[in-house]
Amino acid sequence: GGTYSGAGATACSDCGAGTYSGAGADACSDCEAGDYSSAGASSCTSCAGGTYSAAGASSCDSCDGGTFSSSGSASCTACEAGTYAEAGSSACTKCDGGEWSDASATSCSSCESGTYSGA
Repeated sequence: GGTYSGAGATACSDCGAGTYSGAGADACSDCEAGDYSSAGASSCTSCAGGTYSAAGASSCDSCDGGTFSSSGSASCTACEAGTYAEAGSSACTKCDGGEWSDASATSCSSCESGTYSGA
């Protein structure tokens, strides 16, 4: 796998990065969104949690801070208010009691004197 040949070819060619093929293929197929491959691959690999990819990707991109993804994701999801995530996170983390955050936050902020948050 990972190679292909057209009709009448005398040799097989490697599939390009972001594509794959099984044995006996006459063409390469793009990896689905959330997957990636290097050149000559016979299958695609799922992106790890905290990363994502578009279809036909040769690598996965890290999620920005304030967002997260589970493995095999095509995109990252914004954290809800009251949670935060650093870049490359596979989940959002709840703010502690006495702290708060807006949606898509990369950290929590302490409540001002005379206010509270019951996280």
